[in-house]
Amino acid sequence: MRLVFLSVLFLALLTSCSNKKPEAEWTILVYMAADNGLNNHAIEDIQEMESATFSDDINVIVQIDHSASNPEPGAFRYHIYPEEKKLISSLGEIDSGDYHSLIEFANWGFNKYPSKKNALIIWSHGNGWYPMNRDLPPCFCPDAESENYISIPNKDFQNALQNIDSHLDILILDACNMQTIEVITEIYEYTDFIIAAEDAIDTKGFPYHSILSNWESYSSVQNLAVEIAFYFHYYYWLEGFERISCSVVRTSLFQNLLNDISFFTEHWSENASDDIFHLSRQVCLEFNEAWGVYLPADVDIKEFFLSILEYDPPDSLAEFCERIVANIENCFIFQKTDEYPTGYTSDKVGTGIIWFPDEQTQGYFINRLEEYNQLDFSSTNWQIFLGNSFTR
Repeated sequence: MRLVFLSVLFLALLTSCSNKKPEAEWTILVYMAADNGLNNHAIEDIQEMESATFSDDINVIVQIDHSASNPEPGAFRYHIYPEEKKLISSLGEIDSGDYHSLIEFANWGFNKYPSKKNALIIWSHGNGWYPMNRDLPPCFCPDAESENYISIPNKDFQNALQNIDSHLDILILDACNMQTIEVITEIYEYTDFIIAAEDAIDTKGFPYHSILSNWESYSSVQNLAVEIAFYFHYYYWLEGFERISCSVVRTSLFQNLLNDISFFTEHWSENASDDIFHLSRQVCLEFNEAWGVYLPADVDIKEFFLSILEYDPPDSLAEFCERIVANIENCFIFQKTDEYPTGYTSDKVGTGIIWFPDEQTQGYFINRLEEYNQLDFSSTNWQIFLGNSFTR
């Protein structure tokens, strides 16, 4: 009887081992919230993924939520291979603007396709932490059917990443204006590297053919993250686009930057209306022209603090600014801009944007302040510095 029991146990263990899913080198999940007017562009990007060349050691899994105008509306999951895609499942109508849909997809995908390293790509509309206007489409992953979206101030995005069970090595935000200090602060604890643009992204999105075809060429995750951003620039440079921006954040050092911004606001908020801050803000390149509305309320954080240094600040202020610039350069391990106006080099802009309304957009500051106070970045008291800057 004992021999029979041991034989059954051995067979059970053998079966269990044989059914264990093989671990790939990478699993790349692509969450395409395209139920918002981007439907056809999402299909084109999936076709571009199929045109890439990569080995079986990389799992590329897409979930796309189509718009109602698509011949086959609803959401679908696909396994992408070179030259083809295979349908995994049809989900019917989902709310891709609900952050729970992102959590469910990520946990399902990383569990079903286990790997040594994980990447998540979020593909949709974006506009940093806020929509430009209440009457216009919301900012991140809007869903036209549900009229829902993933909110940054309400902690939807943070909760989504916080509830993904697997570690994220790389997070790519394929949406406009998402490389903001405020957004990074919400999510930096949940991924090693963030790749995104501080400026608008063309509807072509990231160059998936180049990215996926070269994914296995780099031994370290950091080198891969840098090259992904480089391929973004190179692609749009060849296409002749203007204002190309994409950067990489190494999140392990981001807390140091937050600490120094807090020290800066603690010591200089009372003097925020001084000419040196006003002049430095005015010379900065402005960002965030979205949805056909021009309301520039963001600047590149590195350019602002570099500009202060150019106005011969007192030694104590110069020390603060130099420390912040050094921490920005430590965190943003790749920054580059192309085809910006004369004077804006890759050494000056191309990191991440920070909210900085000026006198012309002061009313916008007041209208958005309640939302801003909900952001984790508000713990630095940057909004106090901004509020005091209007007292000229």
